Amino acid sequence: MSTRTDEGRYPAVEELPELVQQVLDDPETTKSVAGHVRWVHHTIEKALEREDYKERYGTSMRALLGPGATALCELTDSGELRLRGFKNRPQGVTASQRRRSSVLRRLAREADVPSGAISYPKPPRKPTMPAWARSQLHNGLKKQVEKRPSDPGLARLLVVVGLVLDAAPRTGELCTCGIGDLAPDLTWVKIIRNPQAVASTHHLTEVWPVSPITQAALEHWLPVRAQLVTGLQGGARSLLVSHGHGAYRRGTPLGRKGLIESYVAQVGELKGAVTGVGGKGWELPEGLEQLRLGVQEQRRSYNAEQAAGAKTPQWGPAVVLNPLLPEEGERKKTAAAMAKAALAVDAFHAARASADDETDPKVLRARRTLRETTRALWARTDHTTTLKLLHQAKLTNDDLAAAGYKEPLLDTLERA
Repeated sequence: MSTRTDEGRYPAVEELPELVQQVLDDPETTKSVAGHVRWVHHTIEKALEREDYKERYGTSMRALLGPGATALCELTDSGELRLRGFKNRPQGVTASQRRRSSVLRRLAREADVPSGAISYPKPPRKPTMPAWARSQLHNGLKKQVEKRPSDPGLARLLVVVGLVLDAAPRTGELCTCGIGDLAPDLTWVKIIRNPQAVASTHHLTEVWPVSPITQAALEHWLPVRAQLVTGLQGGARSLLVSHGHGAYRRGTPLGRKGLIESYVAQVGELKGAVTGVGGKGWELPEGLEQLRLGVQEQRRSYNAEQAAGAKTPQWGPAVVLNPLLPEEGERKKTAAAMAKAALAVDAFHAARASADDETDPKVLRARRTLRETTRALWARTDHTTTLKLLHQAKLTNDDLAAAGYKEPLLDTLERA
């Protein structure tokens, strides 16, 4: 607790809270960064409780954020100022060290004084998967999905791995993925991109094709997930939910930390199980981010080969919804998608009426068109809008399968 004597002798002690608030009030300060700023503020306050530190660096903001920042880094690295009380010195450069220095430099810029924060070297990036490992990964995923595992954690892991292989979402993007982000026939998935260091709340929505392997993993996971959320109030719209392992309540949405922890645990169990029966082990990376980076590297190599004229498969989103584009153009595209879906329903009824049975080529073509237009409408709207239009176009619930709607998804949407 500062006193009037402190105010005269140590003005930096009184000025620090106001400086921190200025940074927190900055519109460019994201919620995540704000948490880091408060954390560093508490660390500085802890250091100022030491009379020697306050005597030396509390005399001005120039001293506190200049040589005082250097001393703060050294004290924290040695374990003397760790807020959780750990005394061991970290092995190598940690993310916390780099994050703390970044905040100290930000405070110094706000105070218009030179920063003394230690600049830590960026740690070497963990190696991602080689091309041969990615091929084995697809094969291993297919084998595991075909077994239809009863373990909820493994069933969920297969969905996570499949979605990362298909669309390379970040962990946070996976956590925000909901039931409504799955296409009616599970062949597409919406990923709301939320790149790091972007403060804007307006983000691209990319609609990615989903591989047959991932579709099978989703079809198996949805009924398992339904059992986990039974009787749960709230959270029923999240795609990835807890199976009640550890501190996470059964059926609750998985957050970023929970997803990372569950990935590590399930990968370890799966590798052990496969190796224990004489297999080579599954070539999954230890971390979820390593898996994503490996997929991104593969995508970049595909793009480079295409630019060079090679006939490699197209790898990219089927639809991109940009909130920064003119609304009028987006409304026209949505209206066109609605009109096409309504016409496809009419064509489907007409083909049925003129055919002898459901195997008639006319009916099969009409069914395929209906499925494609339904999926395109969902991509630009949502399931509520899509189902409402189909019903208004006189498509009965019994015929929703013709529009591509999978029964497990319909059941999950109804519960949600």
